Amino acid sequence: MITAILSASAPRCDLKSEWANVGYPFMNTIGNNTPENFKTALQLTKEKLLADPNGPRILNINCWNEWTEGSYLEPDTIHGMKYLEAVREVFR
Repeated sequence: MITAILSASAPRCDLKSEWANVGYPFMNTIGNNTPENFKTALQLTKEKLLADPNGPRILNINCWNEWTEGSYLEPDTIHGMKYLEAVREVFR
C-alpha cells in the first residue's frame, strides 16, 4: 500500500475540491500495483492484442517515472528492476 501526503494543491487539481469520479483529474486509479499484478495485466493485454489477427499490435505503456501517481517503470529500492523485467518476460 502506498501512502501519500498531499498539500492543499497539486499540479492537476485543487485538493480542497470535492473528490468525485467526474473525469480528469478525479478519475479511478489502479490499486494494488505490484510487479506481479503488472505482469499479469501485460499478459492479458498481449493475449487480447494477439486474439484479433487484423487488430493493432501496439501497446503504449504510459510512463517511465510518474512516482507521484504511483505509475512508473523506473527501477526503485523496493522492487528493483521487477517492472522492467515483467515487460521483458511478456514481450521478449
